[in-house]
Amino acid sequence: MYNIAIIEDDLVLRKGLSDYFSQSKLVDCVLAVDTVEKFAKYHRDFLEIKLILLDVMLYGQSSILSIPLILQREPNAEIVIFTIIEDSETIFQALCNGATGYLLKTTNFEQLEEQIVANLSGEGALVSPAVAKKIIKYFAPQAPEQSVNEQDAGLSEKEGIIVKLLRDGSSYQEIANFLGISLNGVRYHVKNVYRKLHIKSRGGLLKKNR
Repeated sequence: MYNIAIIEDDLVLRKGLSDYFSQSKLVDCVLAVDTVEKFAKYHRDFLEIKLILLDVMLYGQSSILSIPLILQREPNAEIVIFTIIEDSETIFQALCNGATGYLLKTTNFEQLEEQIVANLSGEGALVSPAVAKKIIKYFAPQAPEQSVNEQDAGLSEKEGIIVKLLRDGSSYQEIANFLGISLNGVRYHVKNVYRKLHIKSRGGLLKKNR
């Protein structure tokens, strides 16, 4: 049995999800609240929460910046955004702030249960197909944005992603969260990028894009 929590301000949906999982033999909703603050207040270690479904907008305010607060209480839990919002910027911000999945509310309860079980069994990330397409599109190579020097530098796919994230102003920690690697891993790749592009800083990278 996998224990999950729900943070959702829509009472009808929150109750519907809670009631559905109360009948499940595989997933148990042990905490259902409408704010991150209440999650922190009522959270207990003995609940052993493995996954948290989080609405990206709670009472008209983004919950993205509160993800680190949730992770302070459950550092090993999967944080899965469950929302109707699917613009690329929101998706990217959520993942950079620690979310490990992004599902749209078009997912029915049965599908949701199946995907949660698969994810917690180590069989894949919780990402809706429409969201996955946006992530791929966001990082798809765009020749006009890449200089001739960069094309000749032989950057790997991961290094290319890091270049884009650096140019977008992402911190090393945000890059680490997004790629699922350590800070030292980010530093290693950045060092290789700088070496291949013959630069010494992020400033040099930005100048190459002008």
